[in-house]
Amino acid sequence: MINFLASLLGKLMRWIYDSLAANQVEPSNISFYAISIILMTLLVSLIIIPVTISQQKQAENTQKIKPKMDEIQKKYSYDPQIMQQKMQELYKEENVNPGLASCLTMILQLLIILALFRVMQDTTKYVFPEGIEGIRKDFYWISDLTKKDPYWFGLPLATSVSQILVQLFSMKTNPQMSEGPMASMNKTFLMMPILYFFMFRNLPAGLPLYYTMSSIIRLIIMVIMHFTFKKPRQVQRQTYEVKNEKVNNKTSKK
Repeated sequence: MINFLASLLGKLMRWIYDSLAANQVEPSNISFYAISIILMTLLVSLIIIPVTISQQKQAENTQKIKPKMDEIQKKYSYDPQIMQQKMQELYKEENVNPGLASCLTMILQLLIILALFRVMQDTTKYVFPEGIEGIRKDFYWISDLTKKDPYWFGLPLATSVSQILVQLFSMKTNPQMSEGPMASMNKTFLMMPILYFFMFRNLPAGLPLYYTMSSIIRLIIMVIMHFTFKKPRQVQRQTYEVKNEKVNNKTSKK
């Protein structure tokens, strides 16, 4: 599976590189190799956008039923097992399953990053079988993206910061990630970006470049989806408040 994905990513990257080389002039501070990684990241993010949208939609739906979740937590706080059972019944009733979408996203990201690791480790096999001599692979301060970033505050740090922002936004928009039985586990996930920093410091710089761009694109999609779903909820809440106010006025007049 990993080899198959690595082959696909390698072919996609080569197609992007050849298209750029045939139609554009290579900039002096960023190579077509680096641009190919960035454009490949964008295309991969667009391909898996249905999963990202599904995850954000589940998060917004979970936010919508938060009052019911709070009521269950308060009512059954004496027995965590019963509380968890009632939560699962609520999720089933409201057709909400945020855990599934999150797991799918994590699995996809893991598979892609493992496949890309192979592409970066053996570029001649997956992207340039004829050899990479004479091909520029620089990215601003990095002279060769197939080697590690020379500065710790470069791409490895950018990867960690962008992933922390994604994680914090996910916890903000999905109450299940910041409260309830999954809270402690998700807070542990906040340690992962720190591990990414130390891991990516010694790996080919093309990997943190991909992961940073992927996190930024994902965060943009999540923010857009959040405000897209937020507007209908605000309209519904305002309509509900107006109706209640009318009912209360009629009752007071009587």
